[in-house]
Amino acid sequence: MQGLGYKEVVEYLKGNASYEEMAEKIKKETRRYAKRQLTWFRKYENIKWIDGQGDIEKNIDIIINNYEN
Repeated sequence: MQGLGYKEVVEYLKGNASYEEMAEKIKKETRRYAKRQLTWFRKYENIKWIDGQGDIEKNIDIIINNYEN
């Protein structure tokens, strides 16, 4: 299993880790994965970032304007 959290949940279910240890390990590995993704994406200068929590209309405009160019 390679998805985030699977290995940690299995260790918890086997009794090899506490719930708190499992949760902290999942959080840590998720942060590490996100950091690797950002590092990978930074090498592409033409990427346009949008705020997923921001105004949807503004995000749609950004996507459409970048698609047309």
